[in-house]
Amino acid sequence: MLRVLFNEPKRIDSGLLLEAGNAVRTYIELLESKEHSRLASEYPKYHRRAIWSKGFIDALDELEQSKYCCERYAEHISKAFLEEMNPQEIEEYHRFVYFYKNAFIRLFSILDKLGTFMNDLFELKTETLKSRFSYFTVLRRMHEKQIHGSLELQLYNLKMDYKSSLDRLRNQRNMEIHYINAEMLDDLMQKEPIPGERIHVENVKSNIADLQQGFEMVCRTLTIAFSYITASIAKG
Repeated sequence: MLRVLFNEPKRIDSGLLLEAGNAVRTYIELLESKEHSRLASEYPKYHRRAIWSKGFIDALDELEQSKYCCERYAEHISKAFLEEMNPQEIEEYHRFVYFYKNAFIRLFSILDKLGTFMNDLFELKTETLKSRFSYFTVLRRMHEKQIHGSLELQLYNLKMDYKSSLDRLRNQRNMEIHYINAEMLDDLMQKEPIPGERIHVENVKSNIADLQQGFEMVCRTLTIAFSYITASIAKG
C-alpha cells in the first residue's frame, strides 16, 4: 500500500515475511477446517481465535510497510546536524522519524499481542500477576509454570539472539510513549548542553539496522509460535 508513495508496485511477500505469514495462515486454515467438527459450545472460542490470528497478518504487513518507508526516506539523509540540512533533507528526515517511530511501536505491539494470544491459548493466567503484561512477561510465565517448554525455550533463545537491538528499540519505544519523543533522547542525555550548539540527529543507519533486526525477530517469533501451535492441534 505505502509503496505508492515511491511510485512502486505492490510488495510481493518473500523470505521471513512470507514464512511468518504462511505460518499464521496455516494455523487459521486448520482452525477453520475443524470449526464444524467441534461441539457447538466450542465454536465461538475457535472462531474468535481464527479472527484474532488474522490480525497478526495485518499487523505484520503494517510493520513491514512502516519499516520500508523509513528505510527509503533514510536514503536521503546524509547530514549529522539538523542545521546542515537543506529544507528538502529536513522534510525527508521528519518523514523518516515518523515511519521509524511507527515501526518500532508496531513491532512491540505485535509481540505483546502474541503474548496475550498465548496467555489465552495456554491458559497461563498471567493477568493474575499483572493486569497489563508484555510478551516477555508471558515468556517468563511459561518458564515458571513449565508449560510448553520446547516452545518457550525456542522463543527465549530467539529473544536472546536479538537482545541488544531489541533493548535499544524497547528503550526508544518506552521513551516515546511514556516520556519524550524518541528522536530527542540523545539531546536529553547530553550531560552538559551548550547554549546555541547544533542539534545532532540520531544515528539513522544504526537505527535502521536495529529495526531490521527487530523485524527479523518478530517474523521468526511468529513462525516458531504458530508452527508449534498448529502442530499441537494437528496431533490432537
